[in-house]
Amino acid sequence: MNSPIRLFITSLLLTTLLIFAGITFTQAAELQKFAGARLVNNLANDGDSFFVEVGGKIHYVRLYFVDCPEISAETASDTRRVKEQARYFGLADPARVTYFGHKAKAFVADKLARPFTVYTAFANAMGRSAKKRIYAFIITAEGDDLASLLVREGLARTRGIGRKTPEGIPREEMTNDEKA
Repeated sequence: MNSPIRLFITSLLLTTLLIFAGITFTQAAELQKFAGARLVNNLANDGDSFFVEVGGKIHYVRLYFVDCPEISAETASDTRRVKEQARYFGLADPARVTYFGHKAKAFVADKLARPFTVYTAFANAMGRSAKKRIYAFIITAEGDDLASLLVREGLARTRGIGRKTPEGIPREEMTNDEKA
């Protein structure tokens, strides 16, 4: 193998290793607790991703463990997601997905009307959003886990990235997924 190809393959392998190491280290970082957080009104807010103000800073958070219905289908990517969610939730009309997406958004706004607590390790919540999001657990003023409330209300499905909860519950137990 000549040296430019070897150099390219070595660089590619090293880059891949660093990316996976970064994801692992980020996921394994300790959760930080931020009490007294407030929901920030923003058009981009939906049921599982929304802006919060903590300690004078605004963060775009994505809930661990859940996927709420989309609130719009403006892009080709959103349209595919809405169709996939319609199949998952058993909805014949994909427009119903955005209806329930708006219900999830309103539910979150109601539950986060009072100051709440954010737990985050500032892990990058990659995805389709062009805005930088971080994964977080949200505990309402009443002491309830927001993601669990959304699932209980039928406004989200258990899906996505997870980690040990602030209470120490392992990811596998939270998802009830043997492959998790």
